[in-house]
Amino acid sequence: MSNRIESLRKDYESKILEADENIKILLNNPVIIPDHTNINKSIDEWIEVKERNYSKLQHIISYLPKEKDGK
Repeated sequence: MSNRIESLRKDYESKILEADENIKILLNNPVIIPDHTNINKSIDEWIEVKERNYSKLQHIISYLPKEKDGK
């Protein structure tokens, strides 16, 4: 079970990082996407991806075994 939880944790973390990078790109370099007419909508969609995966990450972390005495 812990492998499955760890796999989900890594998946959620990677999606959070992907969303962060896309948000940064859209905020700092909107010119790189010339045909993109609604950048605000795209930023909002990536924020939702980040929020959704962060919430999932918090839930899955609660299922990880608690470490005792630093072990």
